[in-house]
Amino acid sequence: MEFRRKINDPSSPYYLSNSDIPGINICGVTLRGESNYREWATATKNAFRAKRKLVFLDGSISRPTTNNDDLDDWYSVNSMLVGWLMSSIDPAVRSNVAYMDSVHDLWDDLKVRFDVADPMRMHELKDAIRSCKQAGKSVTIYFGRLKSLWDDYSNYRLLPQCKCGGCSCNLDKEFLKSVEIEKTHEFLMGLDSNVYATLRSNVLSMTSLPPLNKVYQLVVQEERHRNVTRTPENSDNAVAFAIRPSRSFTTDKEKLFYTHCKKDNHDFKHCFKLSGNYPEWWFANKGGRGRGSSPGTGRGRGGPTTVTAHAVQVNESPTCSSAPIERASLPMLSDAQWSDFLKMLQNGKNSFSTEKLTGPRFEDADWSG
Repeated sequence: MEFRRKINDPSSPYYLSNSDIPGINICGVTLRGESNYREWATATKNAFRAKRKLVFLDGSISRPTTNNDDLDDWYSVNSMLVGWLMSSIDPAVRSNVAYMDSVHDLWDDLKVRFDVADPMRMHELKDAIRSCKQAGKSVTIYFGRLKSLWDDYSNYRLLPQCKCGGCSCNLDKEFLKSVEIEKTHEFLMGLDSNVYATLRSNVLSMTSLPPLNKVYQLVVQEERHRNVTRTPENSDNAVAFAIRPSRSFTTDKEKLFYTHCKKDNHDFKHCFKLSGNYPEWWFANKGGRGRGSSPGTGRGRGGPTTVTAHAVQVNESPTCSSAPIERASLPMLSDAQWSDFLKMLQNGKNSFSTEKLTGPRFEDADWSG
C-alpha cells in the first residue's frame, strides 16, 4: 500500500502523469553522434531531473529483486524512460544502438560510444570563438552567436576537481570565475572597433572587470543610444527644412521701365496692351459698363480704350537653393525620401504658378488708367 501511495504522489520518482508517453523527445535535442553528444547529454539530464527521473538514469534506483512487489512498477517507469531516450536519438544512429531493458545500462552504453574526447573539435571551436566578430551585426545577434560557441566548447571542457577530499578553497567556483573573465575579453575583442573602441577602453581600464552580463548591458545601452541619434525623424526634419519654400513678393518696382508703353513700374511679361489679351476683371476694375454702353471711367468691350498694365515683380526664392538640386547634395536621404522631396518641390512650383494667375484687384496702385 505504501508503494501505491508513491505511485500517485507527483513528488515520487515513480510517478507518471497521463501526458507521459514513451514516443516523445522530452529533451528537445536529437543525438547525432560524437559531434553533439555532450549537448544532448546535458539536455537529457536536465529533462529527466525536471521529471524526477534522474535517479533511474544514474542508477540510484536499481532494479528490484525478482520477489519484490515493486518490480512491476519499476519496469513500467523504466520502460517509459527507455522510450524517451530512444526517441531522442537520430534514426540513422538508433539503428546501430542495441536495445536494452535498463535505462541506466542504455545511458552508460551511449556514453561509452559517443562521449569521445576530440582535441581537434576543441581546437576548431576555440578558433571559431577567436574569429567571431560583430561585423556590423546587432549586439544581440553577435552575442548570441558567440554564446552558442561558448556552450558547445563547455561540453568538452572538464571542471577541475579536488582529489584530496579536504579542499575548502572553492576550486570549482574560482575556475568558473576565470572562465567568465575569459568570455568577457572575447566578447569585447569581437566588437566593432569603429563604434565601441571608447567603451571597450573604459571597461578595460576599470580596476575590477565587471561581470559578462553587466558588460553586455553597457554595450546594448550604447547601441540603443547610437540608434536614437540616427532615427528617421531627424532625416525627415532635414528634408522638411530643405524643401520649405520662402516666397517673397517684392514691390521694388522703381527699377522697372518698359519702353513699349513708356511707363515705369512695368515689364513686357504682363503688358496687356502689347499682347491684346485682356482678362475679364480688367474691364470691371476699370469701370466698364458692358458692350455698347456709353463711356464711363473706362470703356467695355464695345469701345476702344487705351490701357496700361503694370506688373508686380515676383521673386520666388526657396530656402534650399535657386539652382537645380542634385541627388548628391542630400546624401542622408533614402531613395523614397528623395522621391518625396522632388514631389514636394514640384507641388510648390505648381502652387506658385497658380498664384501668379490671379490678377490685380480693383483700385490697386499697380494699374494706371
